[in-house]
Amino acid sequence: SAVGHETDVSISDFVADVRAPTPSAAAELLAPDSSDLHRRVDSLHRRLVSRMQDRLMRERLRLEGISRRLRHPGERLRQQSQRLDDLDMRLRRAFEQNMHQRQVRLAHMQSRLAAQHPGRTLGFLRQRLDALAERLPRAIREQIKARRLQLQSQAQTLNVVSPLATLGRGYSILLDERGHAIRNAAQTRTGQRLTARLGEGELQVRVEDNHLTPVTLSLLD
Repeated sequence: SAVGHETDVSISDFVADVRAPTPSAAAELLAPDSSDLHRRVDSLHRRLVSRMQDRLMRERLRLEGISRRLRHPGERLRQQSQRLDDLDMRLRRAFEQNMHQRQVRLAHMQSRLAAQHPGRTLGFLRQRLDALAERLPRAIREQIKARRLQLQSQAQTLNVVSPLATLGRGYSILLDERGHAIRNAAQTRTGQRLTARLGEGELQVRVEDNHLTPVTLSLLD
């Protein structure tokens, strides 16, 4: 409201959004400073230019993408042909490498088969057989000799501990009716018939007395 001077107050002053003391002051409020307007205009201009540049960039990128998709058919055919040539070269190289590996493996297998030729194997086995046939009789003789020496040693050991060796030195062994050895007088009874085995031959004897004192034996008639 700006209807009068500073001392004038009207009803509109109470309902107005802005009140100016004089009409000239109201004009100043309605007409802002020109420098402020310039700043605002410059700011709006920069914002507008920035938005336009962004929009132009997006449209340019979009146009380039459409252009790539709509490329000349001849260019696409050239690229496809180049790709096919590259695939063909790679297939040829892989095939050649595979063939080379197979040739190497085949040569290796042929070498192994030549080393294991039946004729060569039979010759080698024949040589081994001849060598074994030559060594076998000698090995058998040596084995028999070693066994004989071992048996002689065992026989000597058995002779040392054998009861027959004791009998050969003048002792005898008494056997009862069942062939059991008599080790003490308590195992006998008066009148019992015993067999006395000597170093050479046997005697039939009869117990005359079976006390623990030395036993008296008599030869049977």
